[in-house]
Amino acid sequence: MEELKRIFLAGVGFTSTSVEKAEKLIDEMVEKGRVTVQEGKELQNELTRKVTDKRPVPKHELDQMGYAKKEDVAALEAKLDALDEKLNRLLNK
Repeated sequence: MEELKRIFLAGVGFTSTSVEKAEKLIDEMVEKGRVTVQEGKELQNELTRKVTDKRPVPKHELDQMGYAKKEDVAALEAKLDALDEKLNRLLNK
């Protein structure tokens, strides 16, 4: 059941259209006996939970997480390019 749940949730996009399709797929799986009614309910509950948990993270929370900003990455790339250029000049002397 866990493997089926992971595969199912990994393959499902979380738009409203996809949720409707996913619910239909779960219903079909229950009707065909591939999962029990209880397992179908669990899948639908988890799908609903995953959809409602998808909220944007506020900027201040992202800042506290310590992720690099685009500007930080660009500055590092510029420094690496400069170092690479210096190294090439030294090696080509």
